[in-house]
Amino acid sequence: MKITIAAAAVAAGLVFAPAAALADRAVNTGLGAGAGLLVFGPVGAVAGAVVGYTAGNGIARSWGVSRRHRKPPRRVRHND
Repeated sequence: MKITIAAAAVAAGLVFAPAAALADRAVNTGLGAGAGLLVFGPVGAVAGAVVGYTAGNGIARSWGVSRRHRKPPRRVRHND
C-alpha cells in the first residue's frame, strides 16, 4: 500500500511538471512524498508531497543544491 501511494505521488508530480523547466518540482514532490511516507506513513506522504511541490525549490536553493537561472545583464544604450 505504501509503495502504491508513493508511486501515485511521484506520478502526480510528473503530471504537474509538463515542461522541462518544472522538472525540479517533480523531483521535489517525489522526495517529499518519500520522506513523508517513511516518517509518518500515508498521511505524511501526502503532506510531504505538498510541501515538496510548494516549497521544494526554495529549500533546495537555501541548501545550495539548486541554483537560480540568471539571465545575462542587459545592455542599456545611452543616446549621447
